[in-house]
Amino acid sequence: MSRLKISEMGDAPQEGTGKQIHFKHEYTQIEYDLALFQVEGKFYCITDLCLTCGGSLGKGALRGFFAFCSKEECGWNIKKGFCKFNRSETTPRYKVVVDSDGLYIEI
Repeated sequence: MSRLKISEMGDAPQEGTGKQIHFKHEYTQIEYDLALFQVEGKFYCITDLCLTCGGSLGKGALRGFFAFCSKEECGWNIKKGFCKFNRSETTPRYKVVVDSDGLYIEI
């Protein structure tokens, strides 16, 4: 696994909001599109792509622990990764580690 920095602390989303994170893994050259959120002082990271309609979760609305995509308002739990309307459908999630110089995930 690789520990990757995804955001500076100053660029992290504010409480109750989310944002898109785009980057290419330095070694594997795989491109990632992730959505980073802050709820109740903690950071959560999931894949940005809504598996139901292809919309962006980072650009959509955040209501509690559910991110609603920018296209059809399909809700995804940012803590557990499941779809609000079909709990058997899940999206990858990544543990966020807060360090003195920014936010990191392991891939």
